Amino acid sequence: MSFESKLLQMKGMLKNKSTIKQTPKTADRPLHEERWKEIGLELIENKFGFVFQKKIVYPFDTRHGSIVLNRLDSVLKAWEKTEFDHPFKLKEQDSLIFFDTETTGLSGTGAYIFLIGLLVKRKDHFEMTQYIMPDPSHEAAFLYETGLWKSQEVIIFSYNGKSFDWPQLTSRWTMHRQELPKLPVPQQIDLFHGTKRIWKNELARMKLSTIEEEKLGFKRQGDVPGYLIPAIYLDAVKSGYPEGLAKVLYHNELDILSLVSLYVVSSNLLMEDMESETSGAYTNIGKWYADLKQFDQSTAYLEHVTIERGASSAHARYYLAIQKKRAGQYEIAVQLFKEAAPHLRGSVEVEAWIHAAKLYEHQLRDLDQAAIMAGFAKEASEHTIIRQSIIVDIQKRLARIEEKKIKKRPQVVED
Repeated sequence: MSFESKLLQMKGMLKNKSTIKQTPKTADRPLHEERWKEIGLELIENKFGFVFQKKIVYPFDTRHGSIVLNRLDSVLKAWEKTEFDHPFKLKEQDSLIFFDTETTGLSGTGAYIFLIGLLVKRKDHFEMTQYIMPDPSHEAAFLYETGLWKSQEVIIFSYNGKSFDWPQLTSRWTMHRQELPKLPVPQQIDLFHGTKRIWKNELARMKLSTIEEEKLGFKRQGDVPGYLIPAIYLDAVKSGYPEGLAKVLYHNELDILSLVSLYVVSSNLLMEDMESETSGAYTNIGKWYADLKQFDQSTAYLEHVTIERGASSAHARYYLAIQKKRAGQYEIAVQLFKEAAPHLRGSVEVEAWIHAAKLYEHQLRDLDQAAIMAGFAKEASEHTIIRQSIIVDIQKRLARIEEKKIKKRPQVVED
């Protein structure tokens, strides 16, 4: 039977609660020690039990997709020279850990973390250490051996780690709070959230494998499907045969290497790369900087799109108009809103016309144009789903502008 066929059979094991006992037994020496050593795992003993460990060394010139790993250094140096702020901005001397886990399930007390991978930069190489739990009776030993309890001032990189990996780790750690040292709360950079901010509406899916292929120049070959990973581990614990487990280790390794590449690519886009990406991505970056109140940097990206990217820049013009309005450049702002609005759709089109109407009414004192802009907003609102309060506001605005126009008309004095 082929390995792929065996994986499909394993899928059914995920529903079999008897595969691994939920209540850990006494931590005896693992039964399958020699077999698991065949895939490069070393058995480590500590005061809580046993854990398997695998170390991988990467020279600085190691390439993962289109990125050489040591470009991390140049990125950190570049961040230190910037005058603006950003969550990705770090220092060269910061202690960084690239972190990923594999689990037996998504939630619940019966879901274990069984593999933790950590990548760090050493003086002359990168080093990855992967820790494998032999079985649940060794969970305390497994968690302890990672050394994450020692890390008081590290920065943890992950992909969706804030929402899943770290909370899951914290939950499992709590199960052994009477034995293990306290787990600190580190600074975290979740590259999943950064990816969404940069490539929202530009990518169909935000899976790491999709990002690898479309943005990192890397396509996985022979990788094990993620949904089979829990079954593979459970089978390895039960049978002792490590063939599938080796593939899981490789899957975890690729995930972690991609974190380095993704941080490098994202950082370049956030600092200096104004050529390789879509107008939508640079518009998203400009909006991100605006949300961070880094308005100069936001303006630089949005102006790049409006000047260099032509017709594809409607959203950039809209966000740039908001910046110009905030800066008191009202004539430029209203022109940008008028240019953007016809090419926008949905509520954002309505908002653009309303912004223009407000500027004409209050700042530029042109009531005729204010009425026209409010009229466009009313027309656009009839073709999209929008809050009733906005529709009411448009109606009140039109009525108020008309009243102002009447008051400004010369009064006819009869003899």
